[in-house]
Amino acid sequence: MTEVKICGLTRGSDVEAACDLGAAYVGFNFSAASPLRVTPERARDLAASVPGRVRRVGVFVGEGYAEIEDAISAASLDLVQLHRTLRAEDLESVYRPIIAVGRAETHLLLGGGHGARIWAPSEELLLRCQALLFDAAVTEKPGGSGVRFDWTLLEGKSWPVPFFLAGGLTAENIAGAVMRLRPAAVDVASGVESAPGVKDPDRMRRFFDAVRRADAGGEAR
Repeated sequence: MTEVKICGLTRGSDVEAACDLGAAYVGFNFSAASPLRVTPERARDLAASVPGRVRRVGVFVGEGYAEIEDAISAASLDLVQLHRTLRAEDLESVYRPIIAVGRAETHLLLGGGHGARIWAPSEELLLRCQALLFDAAVTEKPGGSGVRFDWTLLEGKSWPVPFFLAGGLTAENIAGAVMRLRPAAVDVASGVESAPGVKDPDRMRRFFDAVRRADAGGEAR
């Protein structure tokens, strides 16, 4: 079945609602440039109510290893999601399983028009990761784009670890994404918000319902 990750959580009530609805992961953004950033101290409070079956994920962009370690310790993080080009040094210096991030990119073509491609870390690095998350490449949106990309870029592709889908997902489009790509998990933040950092209970409920309906057609890989 497709797992759900609710990311960019900033309020205790939203954490509890996500867990009650069946989230497999809850995400806390520690990127200094993100409007959804939480401090390690705040994340400790938010994570306190997370049941053991739900994995706590810390999202980082340019933070150093000492900052990552502080957040891991404060919020008892189970996983670290790195929104940057993954290096061997990251795998050697971060003492939690890593969710690597791949990008769907658009670029200008000679003579006009646009092309598209996907980028992911090497297989050698991915084999040392927990999962690979694909998001749209939007540099001004640190720690998650909130922008949908062309899902056909992922069709027929495979990786040595489970893949997560992110980027512009909502209750209205998630069923199509799940049925088309069968990701191991889907990651949503702004798509279930009523305002930045404020999750909407009804939008979250409808998102989970849509994922479950899509799963009824077959199991996610």
